[in-house]
Amino acid sequence: MLAKGGWRILKDKDCLWAQVMRSKYGKQREGLEVLRPVKGGSFTWNSLNKASNLLRKGCAWNIHNGKGAKFWRDVWLLQVPLAEVALQPVTEEMLNEQVADYVDEDGRWDINRLEDWLPPEVLQKITANLVDPLSLEEDTILWTASSNGHFSTSSAYSLALPPRHDPNEKVWRTIWKLPVAERVRCFVWLMSLGRIATNALRYSRKCAESPMCLRCGNDEETILHLLRDCYPARFFWLRWIPQAEQQSFFSSSREDWVRDNILKEDVTESGMSWNSFFGTAVWCIWKNRCTGCFQGLQKALSAPSLAFSIQQKAILWHKAWQAPTVNFGRQGSRPERIETQIHWSSPCNGWVKLNVDGASAGNPGLAGAGGIIRDEHGKWIRGFVAKVGEASATLAELWAVYYGLHLSRKAGSSCVLVESDSQLAIALIKSRHDPVHPYAALLASIRRFLAQDWLVSIGHMYREGNRAADWLSKHSIVYPLGMHELVDPPPALAPILMEDCMGISFQRRVVTHPSSSL
Repeated sequence: MLAKGGWRILKDKDCLWAQVMRSKYGKQREGLEVLRPVKGGSFTWNSLNKASNLLRKGCAWNIHNGKGAKFWRDVWLLQVPLAEVALQPVTEEMLNEQVADYVDEDGRWDINRLEDWLPPEVLQKITANLVDPLSLEEDTILWTASSNGHFSTSSAYSLALPPRHDPNEKVWRTIWKLPVAERVRCFVWLMSLGRIATNALRYSRKCAESPMCLRCGNDEETILHLLRDCYPARFFWLRWIPQAEQQSFFSSSREDWVRDNILKEDVTESGMSWNSFFGTAVWCIWKNRCTGCFQGLQKALSAPSLAFSIQQKAILWHKAWQAPTVNFGRQGSRPERIETQIHWSSPCNGWVKLNVDGASAGNPGLAGAGGIIRDEHGKWIRGFVAKVGEASATLAELWAVYYGLHLSRKAGSSCVLVESDSQLAIALIKSRHDPVHPYAALLASIRRFLAQDWLVSIGHMYREGNRAADWLSKHSIVYPLGMHELVDPPPALAPILMEDCMGISFQRRVVTHPSSSL
């Protein structure tokens, strides 16, 4: 929460209290340097500074025009400043150089200048970032612990926690995915944590007069005694556990007993998974115990009756879980998948179609982009391939749109229909501008292309109708870094271009949202 206050001081320009704190304690400083201890600072300011290390851990510069962040000294590409991964010591003069000092007027990186200073893998990360030195939008600070660049207390809390490995993580995931009622999952989860309100637990907390089991009176009512060792439970388990496994089943500790049965992959005769049957059984044993505890032992089921009841209830619940889901809402409200034919289609007269695609080996990994411009007859006009560097698949898709629009503008096209098979990339382009989004600079450049004096329409096309661009994006990896214009189509691409012109279609199952009738 202190980090949230510090974030508001850094980012909230309109908040009055943040303006007062910045002007009083953080004047003549920029970026994260604003949050520095000040001699004679107030209790509030000193408290906020306690979270400055957490903020520095999660904050980084989001590059727009490159004139705010220092190339070597600030964190903007990696989790550490680039000076720490340089191949040779960085001079004091270089530490003050801005990101914009390493690109030309068109935003192209000076790779030749950087090759002697940075490893190849870092250079590939650099080339995947767009810098527009002519942009009026300044560099800004983003929060790297979240996907959208905005600060959240939950992400800050996760970042503040030390890394740890929970050996029971697989058990937790399995419990919450059991095909049983939610109350059964909750009970199994509490049982695995040892938090069932047995008499032994209640007595240790001075909430019961005796820790003994009410059913047998021979032992303390612990979780294992109640759900495994007491006569009604033992009577049931002896009829279901194979004789060869009974010794380990009845001698293991609570933690091992729960883990072994929850992770067991066997299936019962009724077709129910063993862990679901196990969860149902322990819950029924507990409910029968509660009946005897609060309504009298004469109301509780006997051992044979309890075993029969567990078996019948498990079968009934299993059948109910396997039954198809009934939709009581409006008809057609649930999406369906239907078989349809997908093919590339030519644009209208006077228009050209730009198909683009991006590919990333590893997501993030070595990424490339490709695109093709064709007229209303399917004739090749221009194409391109681009080796982006190390980037995510979504970033590669955005680079493909950017390079494709740049090439279309260069070719003199006035009416362009853009098709991409990435719905996420299209949604990001059409969404509202967010300066702290990790892809904000590239998105802003794409939107500036769209705002120019021409007609551009961007839409989604499935991969079956975008095969030419997909082929180009996957083959871009063999090219040097940067965008490479293709005047003629590669010979290996000719069969795909021919099939597109012939209108050959491919079958695909697509999601549809049928209109509902009132």
